[in-house]
Amino acid sequence: MMNKLINSLCFLLIMALLLPACKAKKEVTTPAPSKEESVSFLIDQIIKNQIDAEWFSAKARIIPSGFGIGVSLNANIRMQKDNAIWMNVSKLGLEAGRALIRPDSVFILDRFNRMYYARPIEYVETEFNLPADFGLLQEMILGNAALLNVEKMKLKKLTDRYILTGNNDDYRTEYRLGNAPYLLEEMSVNDETNQRQFFINFDEYKAIDKHSFSHHRDIQLNSPQTGEGSIKINFSKVEIDVPKSMPFSVSSRYERG
Repeated sequence: MMNKLINSLCFLLIMALLLPACKAKKEVTTPAPSKEESVSFLIDQIIKNQIDAEWFSAKARIIPSGFGIGVSLNANIRMQKDNAIWMNVSKLGLEAGRALIRPDSVFILDRFNRMYYARPIEYVETEFNLPADFGLLQEMILGNAALLNVEKMKLKKLTDRYILTGNNDDYRTEYRLGNAPYLLEEMSVNDETNQRQFFINFDEYKAIDKHSFSHHRDIQLNSPQTGEGSIKINFSKVEIDVPKSMPFSVSSRYERG
């Protein structure tokens, strides 16, 4: 069993995997909207506002509560689309660890204990009893919605937002959008079959190139695997489509775990 530091390095991955293994479907096409907003029109806006980046990098302040992780961390996150996600985390100004996630593998360096871990992506399924999906993690980092129950969604119009809800035998979903340009404000998934609940609030949107990126995420989740808890993520120094290196070398002094 990896220790709490190593678990915290993988925590972003775990959050993404709590959702069903289903990516947001950019290929969805819907009928032309009427003059008033409709379900199909709003789904198109969600897709239109998604970020499709070849490269992504940012600094992040990660503040967990619960899950057996009692320490806040600073992280550098870098991503190359469909190829790799790299991050290092620091505590009190010192690098605590480093992780490299590929579509089929997870590599982790524990600086404090001089340990190196290499695991197939399936290890996540065994360790946490969760489906592993690299593509979904990419979408979560970028702040893109995982679109579920698209065919069965209902719309409720409030004064300053729209609420889309969907329900099938497995999931109850809800998406809250603001008025134009219809940015995603909240997303929740209730997986009744597996007794898992996931809620995320997207806030502090700022323009990055031609995109709107949520710099603050407030996440709450509950499952038999993780227990109940929350995590706040504050992003800064976000760059899109700027290539970055992902250094990951292992010293001979490290013991393989």
